[in-house]
Amino acid sequence: MSFIPATRRTATMLVAALALWAAMSATAVAANSTITREDCLKGRISRHGKPVSTAECLRHVGQGVQLAHTGFDAWIVALAGGACLAGAAALRLRPRYRSTRA
Repeated sequence: MSFIPATRRTATMLVAALALWAAMSATAVAANSTITREDCLKGRISRHGKPVSTAECLRHVGQGVQLAHTGFDAWIVALAGGACLAGAAALRLRPRYRSTRA
């Protein structure tokens, strides 16, 4: 059985964590969707806060639309996640001193 050195293992974990963090923050920004027939029939589609008629909505089935802003800023969560990852890396990589007392 071969063991990976601690520094290489730590670096691998950091790269994996950063890649995961980047993927999650990128998906939070991509707020696009496609209008479906079900959305139209259930009355979920509106324009500027006003409901769109079913007939007009059905004409746009399959088109891509940008989702409404919820007021929640995802960049704050991404920034906090990055700060947590940086803090964890700093704690993991700091030198460990041993006591010289006997």
